[in-house]
Amino acid sequence: MKAVRLSDLISDARSGFASGKRDPTGVFQVRMNNVTRGGGWDLANKRYVPLEERSLDRYSLARGDVLFNATNSPELIGKTALVAHLDEPTVFSNHFLRLRTDATRLDPRYLARWLQLQFDRGLFSAISQRWVNQASVPRDRLLTLLVPLPSLDAQQRVARLLDVADQARLKREKSFQLIELLPAVLFREMFGTSEPAEGTWPVAPLSACVGGVEGGRSLAGVDEQDDKARFRVLRVSAVTSNEFRPGESRPAPSAYQPPPAHFVRQGDLLFSRANTSTLVGAVALVNETPENLLLPDKLWRIVWRDPDEATPEFVWQLLQSPYARRAISRRATGTSGSMKNISAEKLLSISVIHPPHALRTEFAAKYRGVQALMAGARAHLDHLDALFASLQHRAFAGEL
Repeated sequence: MKAVRLSDLISDARSGFASGKRDPTGVFQVRMNNVTRGGGWDLANKRYVPLEERSLDRYSLARGDVLFNATNSPELIGKTALVAHLDEPTVFSNHFLRLRTDATRLDPRYLARWLQLQFDRGLFSAISQRWVNQASVPRDRLLTLLVPLPSLDAQQRVARLLDVADQARLKREKSFQLIELLPAVLFREMFGTSEPAEGTWPVAPLSACVGGVEGGRSLAGVDEQDDKARFRVLRVSAVTSNEFRPGESRPAPSAYQPPPAHFVRQGDLLFSRANTSTLVGAVALVNETPENLLLPDKLWRIVWRDPDEATPEFVWQLLQSPYARRAISRRATGTSGSMKNISAEKLLSISVIHPPHALRTEFAAKYRGVQALMAGARAHLDHLDALFASLQHRAFAGEL
């Protein structure tokens, strides 16, 4: 299959404009948060900006335009979205390049899919210019890329095929997201809002079931490519989503010999004692973990007062409740507004509902059933992702 420079296949490649102003009566401006990393659209938060009519002609979007995110963080640089439909006049920010194809040679859906594949492969991060927390792909550098170019009919067929496959994958992903909500729904059905003031359940300090906490050590950073590192230390981000993410870790010094208490174990309930005001107190349940992961100093392992009476699944959901989040936030202290810390004493003193052990055990058993359902759904989703990646590769290699 022949490959052609992108510059020879487009009629226009224009950057948007910056605007720090808002105008409810103005025009919708697409910003970085409106394009997902998967190439979709997120219109939950729209910003409207003032705009002169002559500028609308210059910066407006039309169906078939391809928006390339030319400036963003290094991990998000290059995400791409196709403008498939418009409900209102729309413009775009200076973080994007608007690409308009020569419709006689390049199908815009095909281009959007090809650019998104390069993003998934990390190409744009690799060729970007970088600053402290930002990266940019220069317009001229983008336009030198070689695009595999079958016939227009073949391009359209590839785009249709990938659209259908992607829709199936996204539907499964949405189903998985709904399954992820089940533990919180189940907790609310069994225990209500967890507000002690409601008087539904007995109230006791958290120390009634939690005997204490254990933390790890703060270790010097190590080059990610250090192949001598035997252990990895969790980052705080491993729990900030309230789901355990073992991949959020960094190498420990190769000579470091950790004590047994610093290893992360299956069944641990981890708590973030230090983070931003909104994330301090994030908590995650370790359903499974590699054997070489270590606790940092800013993540605690919850230690149970009576291991035979422990119900970590219940406490995991309890500490995510709005009441517990407010209580933790009020007790967290710090000189910086961006970083707060809570002491073990203050955490254990929080008054929480204390339902009978039998009910807490029942919740734990039901959660484990949901966990098995999530594992099956995740395996299916991973399989679909792998199939889609293979399909993309074959499509742009001319094998379909």
